[in-house]
Amino acid sequence: MPSWNIHLEAGERLASKLHFSEKDRKAFLLGCILPDINNGYINAVSVAKPHEETHYNFNKKSSLNFYAENKAQIDAREPIFLGYLFHLYTDGTFNYDFYSSAKRHDNYKHLTHAQKASIKHRDFYIFDSTFHHYIDIVTRAESTELTALANQIRPVDLTPEDIEVVEKILQDNVINDSVRGKPYQFYTEARLQQLIDDTVKNFTAEYLKGDQDA
Repeated sequence: MPSWNIHLEAGERLASKLHFSEKDRKAFLLGCILPDINNGYINAVSVAKPHEETHYNFNKKSSLNFYAENKAQIDAREPIFLGYLFHLYTDGTFNYDFYSSAKRHDNYKHLTHAQKASIKHRDFYIFDSTFHHYIDIVTRAESTELTALANQIRPVDLTPEDIEVVEKILQDNVINDSVRGKPYQFYTEARLQQLIDDTVKNFTAEYLKGDQDA
């Protein structure tokens, strides 16, 4: 799966097309990493839940499952729901691109799934370390309001303190320091940059058809 700075970079590129207010932008960006928070990506929040629950991972159609359950909120462009959907869509796009490409590549098609996953995660972490994004939460009132919005989504179970822990980790930008500057094995940075742009473009076409600016 793409890691947080990748999700937030993609989110910023999409947000710039949607002309959010600053308040809605923060809710949208939180949504862009929200499926990973209770999933234990950082092992520092109050409640941990299985990946299959937080990512709506039924029959490998996570974004479609989330949209079916939350269609009214998505169609109404509620920012945190839209961000959550965009996270699931981005996960699916990046995973499909890697595994379908590796399956066709002579140097990788013979590898086990675990070996391929290790290469994928390392390249995504290297790419993640080229960005530095955070949500810019500065008051307890903001974290409390964002928590209330987040907890409207069925699998989410967070406190304002959880949101503040996540924001501190993002601000410190320490998640992928161990691979910063290392060479890619499968991808190039240019290919991954294009993959983000393609993800934004395809998501816009599929879920935001009524928005001419997007």
